Formats: sequence, structure tokens, C-alpha cells
Amino acid sequence: MIFSYASPRGLLLVACLLLSLSVRAQLNTELLSTVHYPVRSSDVWGYVAPDGTEYALVGVYDGVSIVSLADPTDAQEVVHVPGQNSIWRDLKTYGEWAYVVTDQGSSTEGLTVIDLRQLPDTATAYHWTPELEGLGTLRRCHNVYIDENGYAYLSGCNLNNGGMLYVDVFTEPGNPVFVGTGWPIYSHDVFVQRDTMFTSEIYQGRMGIYDVSDKQQTVFLAAQPTPFDFTHNVWVTEDGRTAFTTDEKANAPVAAYDISDLTNIEELDQFRPAATLGLGVIPHNTHVWNDWLIISYYTDGGIVVDASRPNNLVEVANFDTFFGGGAGFNGSWGAYPFLPSGNVLLADISWGLHVVGVNYVRACWLEGQVTDADFGTPLSGVHVEILDAQPNTELTNLSGQYATGIATAGTYRAVYAKEGYFPDTVSVELDNGVLTIQDVALHRAGLFTLAGLVVEDGTSYSAPYAMVVFENGTSRHEALADATGAFNMPELYAGAYDVYVGAWGFRERIIKDYVVSGNTGMYIPLQRGYQDNFLVDLGWETREDPTVIRGSWDRGEPIGSYRINGAVASPEYDNPDDLGDACYVTRNIFGDVEQGDVDGGQIYLTSPPMDLTDFASPIISYQTFFYNAGGDGNPNDSLFVRLMNETDTVLLEVITESGHEWRDSSVFRVADFLEPTANMRVEFETGDASPSHLLEAAVDVFAVSEEVIVQTAEPIQTVQWRVYPNPFHDVLHVEYDFDTFNSQPRLELRNLQGQTLATHQASPYQGEWRLPTNLPSGLYLLQLWDGNRLLGTEKVVKAR
Repeated sequence: MIFSYASPRGLLLVACLLLSLSVRAQLNTELLSTVHYPVRSSDVWGYVAPDGTEYALVGVYDGVSIVSLADPTDAQEVVHVPGQNSIWRDLKTYGEWAYVVTDQGSSTEGLTVIDLRQLPDTATAYHWTPELEGLGTLRRCHNVYIDENGYAYLSGCNLNNGGMLYVDVFTEPGNPVFVGTGWPIYSHDVFVQRDTMFTSEIYQGRMGIYDVSDKQQTVFLAAQPTPFDFTHNVWVTEDGRTAFTTDEKANAPVAAYDISDLTNIEELDQFRPAATLGLGVIPHNTHVWNDWLIISYYTDGGIVVDASRPNNLVEVANFDTFFGGGAGFNGSWGAYPFLPSGNVLLADISWGLHVVGVNYVRACWLEGQVTDADFGTPLSGVHVEILDAQPNTELTNLSGQYATGIATAGTYRAVYAKEGYFPDTVSVELDNGVLTIQDVALHRAGLFTLAGLVVEDGTSYSAPYAMVVFENGTSRHEALADATGAFNMPELYAGAYDVYVGAWGFRERIIKDYVVSGNTGMYIPLQRGYQDNFLVDLGWETREDPTVIRGSWDRGEPIGSYRINGAVASPEYDNPDDLGDACYVTRNIFGDVEQGDVDGGQIYLTSPPMDLTDFASPIISYQTFFYNAGGDGNPNDSLFVRLMNETDTVLLEVITESGHEWRDSSVFRVADFLEPTANMRVEFETGDASPSHLLEAAVDVFAVSEEVIVQTAEPIQTVQWRVYPNPFHDVLHVEYDFDTFNSQPRLELRNLQGQTLATHQASPYQGEWRLPTNLPSGLYLLQLWDGNRLLGTEKVVKAR
């Protein structure tokens, strides 16, 4: 039966301006128009009618959308061909016909054949579901490719174990004829050129290469494993000398291979987007046009890579279709770069079709060798970076060779760095389409031992079991202090480091650009108090109910998870104003929120014990992130925060409001809930109640502070002082009368969490203090100090 379809489903949203303001990345591209669908999209292909009109054919959940690009700045759906519901559709054209496959467990459409001859007015379609002798009835396939001779190659079908099926679509256009089968090895995708077939044998983890000149006798030629053993897609250059593959795995690359000699296939390079390196982004499909790769890169959108030097793959254009970040199976599914206009079609899973103009440029290549300056030997593992707004990164290989580049010509600084060597920065002139050779020799850095002591600021008491981290761009070294606060770094190369120090019962500290130049000692004072930005492990305890299916409290730099529409479900970053880049977050893994949220029970995060008896009025503060959505019915999960001492447990708050950002700080006075004792803890509990919903949570910037710190070393002497005006704008006047100062008086301005925001060395009797202009309005604590003696505290208000 043949079905005829004419009118579209109604005017779809064309949101060029909205999307151009919302996309996250755009290099050498221009958004021309979009077509938004109310259902999911999958792959996309193009078609050019005899009158020269270009069309986009988009696989959508409920069929195929045919979009006129007569005006590429105003793309319009002209025909919708209904189909069975499926999140997988693949499309190709030959002549004036389109051939579509659907891959869902219940699919029965076989090969859908669409007559495009009556566009833009109508299109007719039918489903080819032949009963193939010795095989069975064709019901579904994962992919289809049509070569230059008019043979269609069906892969991942319900027949032949998912191996290839060969179909003649040229002898009688619109009437396919089955002509043979390939090897019975499941193939996820396929590319054919000049009777050589390249299969993506995803479960074998390899690219298969076959001679299909005789459709009755497929001949195996070669196979090549791909980097992540999950070969999803293969495309080959026009000259047949280079193949490019994708593995549909988090952090997998697009790989390039020299296939000029099938008995000796050689990997040439691997490409990963530097902007999202290590964040779990997944490559999907790559195509080759004029030695450029046009890649649908899921949450990174569409990426164009110059592959004319296949040993040095360089990103030269991109357009991010996905509103969120992070990783998972969201964003750009397919890309089509073969229209005569040069425009690229991108199909985004949650949004729909994007028509994008691309400024194709050749890369500015930078290549060379890095050696040891003393011995001339090649250095592997040297980090090479061109300092530019376009992210880029490269490591030298075992021969010390590197190959990198950027998209925009200019004069740049290139930095070469390796642990154990002093870094070098070189000025380089880069031009599009030009290879610049830059060899570099690095000088060895000395290797030293550093011993240190972490103590309480202002006293001789130690800060026991402090965690000390030395970190720079090439290395990270950790040491745990002993009970006396002493630590030892036995092997530190000369150079500058950022030093992170934390100990429970003290406020964390970062020392920037600390220079190691010899066997030296280091003295690190920490202020008393409880603070944890989670940049080091200070001993929080985590546990889960036995019923938990998945989910835990994980400490680290948050990766971020997103809904299919791009909505943030767990944070991609920790609080930007705290120390370091870590927090505690539920199940910090790559992927969709559906794969990484908490399921099946409650999970708990509990602080180490706190002695709050030395505080006059302790205040607990922290920040949280809480997301709860999806599922059946209204979301019903919570984040509970409790305070505990030796005998009692009280509830500080219950968070049920779902959001996409870090919440404002929660602040509680301990005495309002429990009497401060020597063994107190804070616990965060969350979990997935029945019926199940999506649940993510995070905790950061934990602190205990107070308005006045009890001084036990010396009694506070009476001081009379006056602060005006109060409220103030930018200037405070301070007058005080005190008999004896042991040192120059000092003024400190603190927030209610006890953090010191500004310090001022005051005159002996009175003075004026012009405060930072970026100080937000609100309540602050002004303290007057004589050395380590706190003489007085006044509440002051910064006016709006």
C-alpha cells in the first residue's frame, strides 16, 4: 500500500534569534534557521530536487520531516511522513527517492521508500518488508548507506544476525530488489566506495573492510580495532587512503587511519574537543567533505575538523546545538555537509533541525620536536598549548614529536611543560593552511625535598593530620601531616606550585605560586575554625541504605548532568567563590541524569566530629544544590540536614524545592537547636522515595564560625570605641580609647560566617577606613585587634 502525505503538521517554531543567543559555542559558523519539533529527532540527510531546491530529511520520533530550504534563512517543513514511534531513524537518498530505516524493538516498517518527485506539495511512501528466502521477514534495521552505483547496504537488521543486506535500488527506482548478504557479523553502520565496504562492527570493536564487487561473494580484506573497542561509524576520504572512525563512548576520540596498505593499517591521530576534554563527551557520527570532517558530537554539537593533514586533526569550526553542558546522549545526533550550497544540516535530539553556514578554513598547524637540552634526547609527555581563546592541547609522543594547531591566524605564545623540567614559552607566527615547525629544548629542574609544619595561627600549637597538596599544570603531590603537624614532600621538582592546605578544625588555605628552589622548610599557619571546601579529604563519612540501587555521595570536581532538553540536573561546577573546584555531589559520573541519579533508598553524608565548646556562639553555614523532577506524579524527594551531639539529633532544614543552580547559603545558630558540645556533627541525607523520580544533590562551602571568638590565651581588656556612620556606604570612621597597645592596632571586617573580607592597619587612637567598593550591602562584623588579642566587635551595616 502506498500512502500520500501533503500538508505539514502546522507551522513549527523557527527561532533563529532565540537560538543564536542561547548556543554555547560558535566558531566560523552562522546559524541560518531552525525547525523545532515537539518530539525527539535522530538523523538527517539532504536532497536536491531537479529544480535545484535543497531539502532536509529529518528522522523524528513519529516519522520523517521533509523541510524546504528554498530560503535557508527560513527553513519550513513541507511534508511530514508518519511512521511508527522510534528514537532511531536513518535516511539516505538515491535519485528522487528516499530510503529510511527504523530500529526499535517493535519496529515492523522494514525499509520505508519515499517518493520525492512531487515536492514541495506532497510525497508518497510505503514500507518494503519482503520475506527473504532463508532469512525471514525484514522488519527493522539500524542504518542504511547507498553507494555511487545505486546499491543500498542495510546494517543492524533483524536478519543475518545484524550483518549486511544488499539491495538494488537503481534498476527500478522506488522498487528495491534484494541481491545478497554479507558476513553474519552485526554492523552498526556502513560506508561503501568503489566496491569496498567499511563496516562498523561495534560489538567486535573494529572497523571491517570487505570487497563487495560480487554481491554473492563478500570477501574479507582487513579489520582494524578502534580506540575504545566500540566502533560506531566509519567514513573514508574520496581517494580511499584515509578512514575516520568514532567510538560511541564517553571521552572516546575520532580516530584517523592510513588504509593505503590494508596489510599494514596505521593509526595517524586522534581528535577530541579540547574545550570539553575529560568531561565524558561522546562522538556520534563523522562525515568527510573535501578533507574536512563534519562530526555530530552529541552535547558538543556539530564540529568541523581540518583533516587535510590526517596526522594533525585540528578543530576549525563548531556550532553547539545543545543548551546544556556535560555529557550523555543529548545534543547533535547527525550532520549532513553535502548540499551544493555548502550549508550544513545538524539534527539535535531535543530541539530539531539547525541550518548552519560554515566558513571552512584550513588549520594553522604547529608541529615539531621537544628534546632534553642537556642530552638532546626526545621528551615524551610534554604538554604543548597555544595560548588562545580557542582551547587546544597536545602531548609529545615517544619520539618527542607533537602536532597541534588552531583555527585563526596570528602571533601566539606556545607553552611547553613537563614535570621535571622548567617550562618554556615560545612566540610563534601561525597562518591558515601553513605548517609552522617549532623545535624546543627543555632544561632539567632540580629535584628537592621539602619538609614543613602546619600550625595554629598565632600560637605554637600544631594542626594535626593536615592534608597538604602541591599542584601545578604538570603534577600533583600530596602529603598527610602527622600528629605534630609535620609533613614531608620527598620529591618536588623546582618550580612554582599552588599549595592547598586543610585540616579539620581549621580554616583552609591556598598559597599561590609558591616557589620551590632547594631543600627548604615551610611553615604554614592556619586559622582556627571549621571550614571545608572539599578540595582535600578531611574525613567526611558516606553510607547508603542497603536498598540503594545506585547513587552515593562523591567528592570531586562536579561533572554535571542534564535532561534531554538541556536543563541542568546536577552542577557542572562547584561554588565559584570558594577554594578549589570540588564539592560533594550525588553519583558524580558521566552521562544523562537518568543514568546517574539516586535510586532505591537513602544516602548519607556526615561530617567529622566538631568541638564547638570554644565558640561563644557558633554558626553553621553551607551551600546546597537540589534537583528533583521527572517520574510519575509530583516529585516527592527531599534533602534533610541534621545537627547531632552525643545524645540528640535535630533537624536544621528540609529542602524540597527543585532548582538548576546552587542555592543561597543556609546559616543556622547552633544554640537555637542544641547546646554546643565537644562532639557535634552535621549530616546531609537524601534519597529516592516511591514512586521514583530523578534526584541529584550537592553540598559545598561548609563552615562553622561565630561573631566573637573566645580568647583563652589572654583576657580581653576593656576598650571604649565608636564606629560611625552606621549604616555606612564606603567609609567608616573609628575612634577608640585604650591604655596600652602591644602592637599597631588592626581592624578586620568579617562576614557572619567568620570569613575575613578586609584588614586595615589603624592609627593609635582614631582613623578612617575606606572599604572595598565591591562590598555588597548587608550586615558585617568589625573587629579591633591588638596583635592576637581581640579588643572589641561591632555590628556594622553596609547601606544600599
